[in-house]
Amino acid sequence: MLLYKKAMAERNKWLTIALINLCIVALLGLLLRSKILFSIPGIDFKNLLHAHSHFAFGGWVTLCLLTLMTYEILPPEYSVLRKYKLGLTILLIAAIGMLFSFPFQGYAFFSIFFSTLFIFGTYFYSWIFLKDLFRSKPRKAIAILCVVALLSLSFSSVGPFTLAYMLASHSVNTLLYRDSIYTYLHLQYNGFFTLSVFALSFHYFGKILTTSAIKTVNRFAIILSISVVPTLFLSYLWHFTNLAIRSMAILGCVLLMFTAIQFVKMLLSMKPAFKTMNPFSRKIGLLSMIAFILKTIVQIGLIFPAIGNRVFGDRPMIIAYLHLVMLGFVSLFLLAYLIQVNYFESTKSVTRYGIIGFSIAVIANEIILLAQGLSAMLMISGSLYPLLLWFAAVGLFVSAAFVAGTSIGHFRVRHKQVVVYS
Repeated sequence: MLLYKKAMAERNKWLTIALINLCIVALLGLLLRSKILFSIPGIDFKNLLHAHSHFAFGGWVTLCLLTLMTYEILPPEYSVLRKYKLGLTILLIAAIGMLFSFPFQGYAFFSIFFSTLFIFGTYFYSWIFLKDLFRSKPRKAIAILCVVALLSLSFSSVGPFTLAYMLASHSVNTLLYRDSIYTYLHLQYNGFFTLSVFALSFHYFGKILTTSAIKTVNRFAIILSISVVPTLFLSYLWHFTNLAIRSMAILGCVLLMFTAIQFVKMLLSMKPAFKTMNPFSRKIGLLSMIAFILKTIVQIGLIFPAIGNRVFGDRPMIIAYLHLVMLGFVSLFLLAYLIQVNYFESTKSVTRYGIIGFSIAVIANEIILLAQGLSAMLMISGSLYPLLLWFAAVGLFVSAAFVAGTSIGHFRVRHKQVVVYS
């Protein structure tokens, strides 16, 4: 019991930090939208964009996912070990370093140093986590998803290292530059983020699933994990006409279709388990799963040249997809999960309104980006969209501030009640 309480105290501390970071990410997004509309001296848009994206990955999503995987999936006798506190501290320091270096210098010594530190921090964390994961003997689906998720996280560094080499050697190849970015994003979004989300989901529901539901979950986990590598080749279709590349991409799409079928079967088999959920958490979680379905449909659609070429050539559509996954799928899932595990203790008043506001802003942001992308494709004037996106960014920041503020309040209350553990 003492180990469990200590693990939960550590978990809550890191989750509070992650939610504060979400608020900072939203603030940076608002500054970016403001820079488009208004003259703001002293802010370099490109450098701020790098800070926004790197901190969103490192300070919010990665920190929150690894915290939950450590303190939810691993038994307390492992998660309370100092190495996990060290690992999360390294990642947080690196994320903060990127936050304060990118806006002022772009890609230069300090930002590259902290980016590299973050990558090696993920190597370290993946290694220690997987060793303890195997020792704890988790369920089959959770083991598969965690292993492939952390391998995807580690191998995604191929993208940044390739970019670093090109910049250092002054031999930037435009095609390789974009392929490096797409490789990194795919292994993060469709590998690490997606698989970690489902690993946490199945861990939570594992004890109340029927035998038939567990079999369906296992099939879904296996197919989804196998699909990560073949679907990577969808990211190369924008310039490759190679038969081998297209064949792998087609294989990836076939696996995604099987994944979608298994996903529907899995949801039906888990229906009794969903009834045990907090009603508010279930609603936010449903939005997250809808975003996952839309993400999968978009991925499958990329195999058709008429769709793929337009999507890869339209910046608003690319941003819409990235936000669909980062905000709609992953961030809403994390908020739903925190509600479900009683992190907020109460989802009344300010916390509830903050999460509802954040969800509405995410949906509005996605609809506006989609409309902007379609307008660009159809050669229709879209002068109103930047202002609408600014309002959505305001909604995201204000809502995230409410959620972060209440999480700080909860943390202070818990801290006063917690016994100091040695």
